[in-house]
Amino acid sequence: MICLLLFGCSHVPLGSMLKLSAFDEDSFLSLNPHELRGRIQIDKPVEIDISKTALSLNLETSNGWLVFDYPLKVLSIKNIHKDDNNWFTSAMEFTEYEFALSDEAVHNFQALQEKMQLEKPKSYRLNIDTELEKLPDDQDEIILSIFVRLSAESDYITLFDRGSVDVEGHN
Repeated sequence: MICLLLFGCSHVPLGSMLKLSAFDEDSFLSLNPHELRGRIQIDKPVEIDISKTALSLNLETSNGWLVFDYPLKVLSIKNIHKDDNNWFTSAMEFTEYEFALSDEAVHNFQALQEKMQLEKPKSYRLNIDTELEKLPDDQDEIILSIFVRLSAESDYITLFDRGSVDVEGHN
């Protein structure tokens, strides 16, 4: 069972799992939505569709699952070239996108936090959703990383670390 769990979460660092395991309802209610940040790194030449990028929050309540999508605004886009001068790994080129909640999303997030004080969710999931652009016809996988920062004082938490995602049949 443990082997399957570790294999299933192989692109999520253990440190991130430990940080997120301590995150509870009170932690969620104390979040300042102005400080929430998301970061996506995706290997070249693929890019993401910024207009279709959102923070998604799924809450399990006594009435079932509720899904909330919060539009994100771009804070920065960087083209990064990393060359570790290592014989065993090749240089990496990727695009890094940093996002914050849009003004409308901040307002809606705060309204949700107020509602959650009345009914605590049983569980929740936080995702960053996006679509791809500039995907070459012959490419059947992409490599990406996804990070989230929960406060201005905290570091980014790695949610998905240089994981391979199958995009076969995208045409």
